Amino acid sequence: MSTGAQDRIATGIDGFDAVLGGGLVPGCAYILQGPPGAGKTVLANQLCFNLARDGRKTLYVSLLAESHDRMLDHMSTMGFFDSEAVPRSIYYMSAYSTLVEERLDGLLRMIHREMRQHKASLLVLDGLFVAQDSAEDDREFRSFIHDLQGAAALTQCTLLILTNQDRPPGSPEHTMVDGWIELLDEMRGARSVRSLILKKQRGGKHLRGRHHFRITDNGICIFPRLEAALSREPAGHETDLRVSSGIAGFDRMIGGGYPSGSSTVVAGPSGTGKTTIGLQFLSQATPEEPGLLFGFYETPARLRSKARSIGIDIDGLLASGALEIIWQSPAETLPDELGRQLLRAVERRNVKRVFFDGIGALRHAFLYPDRMPLFIGAINNTLRASGTTVLYSFELPSLFMPDQIMTEEMSSMIENVILAHYLRPREDSEPGRRPRIMNRELLVLKIRDSEFDAYPEVFHITGEGVLFGGAESQNLRPDAADGGESA
Repeated sequence: MSTGAQDRIATGIDGFDAVLGGGLVPGCAYILQGPPGAGKTVLANQLCFNLARDGRKTLYVSLLAESHDRMLDHMSTMGFFDSEAVPRSIYYMSAYSTLVEERLDGLLRMIHREMRQHKASLLVLDGLFVAQDSAEDDREFRSFIHDLQGAAALTQCTLLILTNQDRPPGSPEHTMVDGWIELLDEMRGARSVRSLILKKQRGGKHLRGRHHFRITDNGICIFPRLEAALSREPAGHETDLRVSSGIAGFDRMIGGGYPSGSSTVVAGPSGTGKTTIGLQFLSQATPEEPGLLFGFYETPARLRSKARSIGIDIDGLLASGALEIIWQSPAETLPDELGRQLLRAVERRNVKRVFFDGIGALRHAFLYPDRMPLFIGAINNTLRASGTTVLYSFELPSLFMPDQIMTEEMSSMIENVILAHYLRPREDSEPGRRPRIMNRELLVLKIRDSEFDAYPEVFHITGEGVLFGGAESQNLRPDAADGGESA
């Protein structure tokens, strides 16, 4: 029998309820496993304080020899800590001496008594390995887990058991509980990365797989894997409308503008004008249909300076609310954190134009690079459903015409592909004269389900932005045809 989200207890921990499928199930038992330092104590205490704010009472029972005062000193630095909640809504108690003197039976009696007295909605049992060590055999330990679960279910009190032991999946604590949550803290090269895996959950859907998280001054923040969280097919956005690129000559090449709600990548080596093309796209944003620049490499100050140099009133766009700039350092980033930040910014302002400047930085952030096509596909599907048109920039190593722009999997996730590259200088200069400059050229490779001008155009970056023209462009065209293709 499945349990709906309406029957669950929301944890209030950012991203955790999405992984759990709505929250914790009342009366069910969960084991929270992880090595020392993985974040078990922070997560459990954050949950207690969040429930206290919702008017619920919690009981935190420790089997460890350390005092609660030391733990609470550490928790008091967290943003979720509220000293007035202790002991009004959160009751901490040590059961170590009870376990030593009265063994597991005495511990159970004490827990039963305290649960009834405090009318707890949540019971946290910290230090399961201590209880296991005190059991004479697996049978007694299994009986302890069974009786503890029974007491929690009878009072509809959710049970969260903390342990740092990495025991086999067939161990009693894993087979008998309703949910099994594992926290990991691993080294990936020089990086230390925290992740959460919900290895088991009875009674409802949840997000399987690995989800990264951070421990901040405000506690734990979990970033559900984007392609799993957004796996449902979004509502369609079928329209013949076009969104201006902000470049008149380019709009003519692509049939009047980018298809509304589509995704486009502008690929090319450094200096070919990818960011300029993106800025001109955003120059058409309005307060009613705002734009977002989501970038990694060029700081907001440099972007504003570049926009002014090509005649864009970026200060006016920012002041009117037509444009927002979000800049991220490419170091130590988590893709799902970035994706969530992007989508929340789009939803918050109903953004209709997005320029994602530097998709290569996102690629380097992936610990598992084969995730990237699915990740980009999930973002594009979500943006398409909201009628948002997105433009990505992608840096290529080759100055001239490249052999390959992106992988086949990545290309399938992007609807439109534009190549900006350099033309090789012609070697016909007269002796003693300056050699010809390297011109830039723009080539439309793909506009999905739409006609486009397939012939390359030479362009220049001026104080008015991108301008097309030059004898080189005319020489590439047949005398009597404009050309056109559909993809």
